[in-house]
This record gives sequence, structure tokens and C-alpha cells, in this order.
Amino acid sequence: MAKTSGLREASVIGGVLIGTVAGLILGHVLSSRPPVSEAGGEEPGATTKTLLDSSHAFRAAARKIAPSVVNIASYRHVMYVTDPFADFFGRDFFAPFLRRRAPREGKQLRGMGSGFIIDAKAGHILTNSHVVAGAEEWTVRLYDHREFQAKLVGIDPQTDLAVLQIDADNLTQAELGDSDRLEVGDWVLAAGNPFGHLEQTITAGIVSAKGRKGFGITNYEDFIQTDAAINPGNSGGPLVDLAGRVVGINTAIISRSGGYQGIGFAIPINQARTIADQLIRHGEVVRGWIGIEAAPVTVQQKGLFAGKESRGLLITALWRRSPAHLNGLRPNDIILKVDGREVRDSESFRDMIARSKPGTTITVTVLREGKLLDFNITLAKQPKDIED
Repeated sequence: MAKTSGLREASVIGGVLIGTVAGLILGHVLSSRPPVSEAGGEEPGATTKTLLDSSHAFRAAARKIAPSVVNIASYRHVMYVTDPFADFFGRDFFAPFLRRRAPREGKQLRGMGSGFIIDAKAGHILTNSHVVAGAEEWTVRLYDHREFQAKLVGIDPQTDLAVLQIDADNLTQAELGDSDRLEVGDWVLAAGNPFGHLEQTITAGIVSAKGRKGFGITNYEDFIQTDAAINPGNSGGPLVDLAGRVVGINTAIISRSGGYQGIGFAIPINQARTIADQLIRHGEVVRGWIGIEAAPVTVQQKGLFAGKESRGLLITALWRRSPAHLNGLRPNDIILKVDGREVRDSESFRDMIARSKPGTTITVTVLREGKLLDFNITLAKQPKDIED
């Protein structure tokens, strides 16, 4: 009995040891496996989790902006004559025997583009001027497929911006961001209706550059460049950050084929907000005007006019009885500063003047025959079709 009891005790001890070792091995195996999520799958690794977080950010931004994006169809009225026999026998044969039909009025689709709601209560929609220009009728199609006739509140071709208005309930307005805080390399999404019928399309890219100008697309250029896909029909749609806030308005592309090639331009929302406010309040944009024609100063001209500064604008002509003419500026003066701010190029000078309200008095520092002179000039209202 004692011997049997000893064997039984040894068996129990051995079983405990084997169970302990097996438990340690199983624990190691289980601990080395990825944790199990509540849904029953394995938790992603760090890299995958980062990608999923980015995907969720894109998804959230797309969901946020989508309800405020609209499709805009622009129509113009045309007159036409119908001839029921022309399709079968040819108009020329029957023309002498038929009474001339009275022309009928119809509408012709001029183009399609995008836009987004900036004021849900008032029904204001911001878009590009080239989307609505040259038309007499506009149809706005909303995210929920409702359609409304719109009226044109105001248009500013010099910045390629326009505001439409619809009478509708239950609208969702976009949240406007701060384009000045946007940095090169930031992720952005472009929303719109490419080619006029691919509604609610979202593309992603980064901010490729800021402050792009000199393309002749608009008179006042300060574009955000992006590689987010922008195609015809995207014009007027929003460019948004990953928080779903509008930072720009998709406006133009550089392309040899007419389609997306990785270079798109958007108007900064800070600039657009100022223009839209004026269009809504006054129906037009009121800009300051000084009345000169100017060109960048060349190296040869610097020597000719005893200029030592590396920048400046040479006045080549003045409008008669313009603020510049009445306040003493002359051809061949070199403009160096406006209110103490250096004039770097013609675009920056034009922007400084245009952003100032008519009636504002500015101080213009010029170089004349080797001397620095200051002139106090009260700006007038910019005449139509004049840029400076």
C-alpha cells in the first residue's frame, strides 16, 4: 500500500509539472499572437492602424462636406425654327412650298460645374464665375437630389467667383476654414461633380504649393496648387482639409489633354470669403484704384534711374485725372513701397491697391532721379474693366 501510494504521489507531481510546463508554453504562444478585437478579428499592427486612422479621417471629411456640395447647370435662351419635313426629305426641297415657321424659344445647356452652400439660411452658394457666366438660367441639384432654380446674386470675373441663391429648406452649409494656416504637404480633398454627371466625387492629394500666380487665369491670382484630381465639372467645388473645412475653391487645371494631370489650382477661401461678402452685400466688388500702368524694374533701368533697390515697379503711364496723376506721380518714377510695405512685383502692388477701399489714403514711396519721395494718394473706385 505504501509503495502504491508513493507511485500515486509521484504521478500527481509529474502531472502538475507537465501541466505547468504546458501552461507556460501555451501562454507564450498566446501572448505572441496579435490581440483579438471585439469583432473577432486580429487587431492591426501599428502600421496598419496608422493607415486605418488616415482612412477614417478621409471618410469623416468626405461625409462632412458632401451634403453642402451642389451641381450647377447653366442655360442660355435661344431661338430656333423646327421643320418636321427636313429630317425625312431635306429642308431645301420643301422650303419654297412651306410657310416659314415662327421661331420658338428654348434653352440650351451652356455648361455644368460645382458649388457649395455657404449660408444655409439665406440659400447662398459659392462657385466660379466661369460656371455661371453667359447664362440666363441656373439649375442647382442638391446632395439629396432636389433641384431648384437659382438667381445670380453677384459675379466677379476678376477673381472668377460668383454667388447664387436658392429658396430651399433643410440645407447644409459648409464649414469654412483658414487658408492662411494651410501648409505645403497638408492633405486635402477635392469635392465636386467632374464631367458634369459624376456627382459627389471625392479625390485626395496634398497641397503642392501656395501663392501661385502669373498664369493669366484671373486678374487677381494667389492660387493653392494641389495634386488632388480636379477635372472639368469640378470647377466651383470645395477643397477641404482633413477636418472637412473648406480651404479653397477648385478653379483650374494645367493640362495638355483637358483632363487631370496632377496640377490643379484653387482660390484660397480667405480671399473668396471677402469677395463673396461684397457680392452678397453690394452685388459687386468695390476695389481701390490708383490709375497707373507699371512694369518691373530691370537691371538696366535701375542704373538709368540711379536705383539701388533690388525690387520696385517702374511707372510707364498714368491715366489722366487719376489719383496718381492728380497727386503728383510721374512716368519713370519707381514705386518702392506702399504704406511702408515693400512692393515686390506688379501682382502684389495691384493686390495692395485693390484690397483698399475707395477713399482710403495711402502713402506711396517712389524713387525719382535718385531721391526718395513720399506721396499721399486718396484712392478712387476702380472703373469697370480696369485692373490697376
